[in-house]
Amino acid sequence: MISKPTNQQLIEAVCAELTGKVAPNISDAGTKVVLEMALSVLSCAAVRTAKELAWMKEETDAIEAVARRFAEEMPEAGALSSALAAYDAGRTGSLYLDAAQADYELVSEVLSCATDAAFASGDTARIGAVEELLQQRMANENAVTGTFLAVGR
Repeated sequence: MISKPTNQQLIEAVCAELTGKVAPNISDAGTKVVLEMALSVLSCAAVRTAKELAWMKEETDAIEAVARRFAEEMPEAGALSSALAAYDAGRTGSLYLDAAQADYELVSEVLSCATDAAFASGDTARIGAVEELLQQRMANENAVTGTFLAVGR
């Protein structure tokens, strides 16, 4: 018995029950596919619920540091400066998921503008810095989505 279950533990417990008790009793192929799809979505949600806020914060901090450095080094990067200003004006710093996602959206625009500025500069160190940020984001997305599962095959 889990006395203080996290959302991840609750979702994983539901998946275990569905896999162990419901799935063996389903004979209809279409219903099996529906269950497998639901289990796949729930598995991804379990990972995401446990780590999403931390990942957004980590990415936000890294993006902000690089973007502010770029803005200082490249005052001609007006779109980057504008995106940083919009981020500064709009961010909440809240841990409520909706607000945190809105902050993440703002910093995503900053990342986009920093990427454009880095490539426009042609500077390999700047390009490497934004590629590192993009790799961090992709690693987090891959952890959520996992591997592709051809359900029902």
